[in-house]
Amino acid sequence: MIKTIDRYIFMQLLGPFFFGFFMFVTVIAIDPLMFALQSIVNDNVSIITVVRWFFYRLPQDMIFTFPMSVLLSTLLVFGRMSKDSETIALKAGGINFFRLLLPVFFFAILVTAFSLAFEDLIVPQANQRAQEIRHTEIMRIVEPDATENAIMRVSDGGFAYARKVYETSGTIERMLIEYYDNGLLVRRLSAAGARWTGKNWELDAVIEQRYREGRVTESSTTPLLRMPMVRETPTDFARQSKKPNEMSYRELSDRIETYDRTSFVDTTELKVELALKTSLPLASIFFALIGASFGLTSYRSGAFIGFGVSIIIIFVYYVIMSFATAMGKSGLIPVFLGAHMQNIVFAIAGIFLVRRVNA
Repeated sequence: MIKTIDRYIFMQLLGPFFFGFFMFVTVIAIDPLMFALQSIVNDNVSIITVVRWFFYRLPQDMIFTFPMSVLLSTLLVFGRMSKDSETIALKAGGINFFRLLLPVFFFAILVTAFSLAFEDLIVPQANQRAQEIRHTEIMRIVEPDATENAIMRVSDGGFAYARKVYETSGTIERMLIEYYDNGLLVRRLSAAGARWTGKNWELDAVIEQRYREGRVTESSTTPLLRMPMVRETPTDFARQSKKPNEMSYRELSDRIETYDRTSFVDTTELKVELALKTSLPLASIFFALIGASFGLTSYRSGAFIGFGVSIIIIFVYYVIMSFATAMGKSGLIPVFLGAHMQNIVFAIAGIFLVRRVNA
C-alpha cells in the first residue's frame, strides 16, 4: 500500500511539473523573444540567426524554471488531494504528512540532480555560443584581436599571467610565470613578450628571480628563454577570458584556485558565482516542502491561483537571492551566505510549515 501511495504521488507530480516548466519558460522567454524580434525588424538580421541565438539563450533561463516548476506542481497536487479529501483518508489510515513528503522529497532530489547536471554540462556551452552569435552575427561587433589579463595554471606546474594575448599571431605582450612550493613563491619569470612556435613558447627579455622564505635570493636576465614544458597554446590563454556563466563548476573552481595562488585578483565575486551554481538547483528541495504545505492549507486553489501563489513565493526568493548575492560579492557577508541565504530562509520556512501542517 505504501509503495502504491509513493508511486501515485510521484506520478501526480509529473503533469503539473511539465505544465509549470513550459509556462514559466514561456514567461521568462518573453524578454529575449522581444530582443529577437527587434533584431529581425530593425537590424535586418536573418531569422535563422535569431532563432539560433534564441535557442542557445534558453538554457540560461531554463535553469531558473526547475525549482519554480517543483513549487507549482506540489502546490497543485496537494491542493487537489486536500480538496478531494484524499489527505484526510490517508491520515485516517495512519499515514501522516511526513510520510506523504517522502515521494515529494525523492522527486525534488531527482529534479535537483538533473538541474546540477544541466547547469554544469549544458548551460556554460550554450551561454558561450549565444554570446558569440549575439556579438558577431546580431550586433556585428568586431572582436578585439587581443585578449587581456589571462591567468591560468600551465602544464609545467606554474601559474602564468599574460597581459595581452594575440591569438591570431600567437604572441603575448608581457608574461609572468610563478612557481610555488607548499604555498610559497620559489621562482618567478618576467618576460617582456612571448611567441608560440607551434611546439613551445619562447620568452623575450626574461628576468628570472628565485625566492626563499619570501625573499629574492638569486636574480638573472636572459634575452631568450624556451619553455618546452609549457604546452598551452595561444587559444588556451585566450579562452581564459570566459565569464563565470560560460564555465563549468570545475573550470571556475580551477580559475579561482589559480587566482588565489597567484594573488593577482580578488576572487570574492567568483567564489559567490561558484556557490550559486549549486545554490539554485538546491532550491527545488525547499520549494517542494513549501509547495506541499501551502497546497494543503489552500485547498480551494485552482491552477491559476496556484500559479499566482508560486509567482509571489518565487519573487520573495529571488529578492532575497539578489540582496544576498550583492552583499556576498561586496564582501559584507561570507561567501556561503551570499549564495545560500535564500535557501536557508526557505528551508526554515519549509520546516516550520511542514511541522505546522503535520500537527
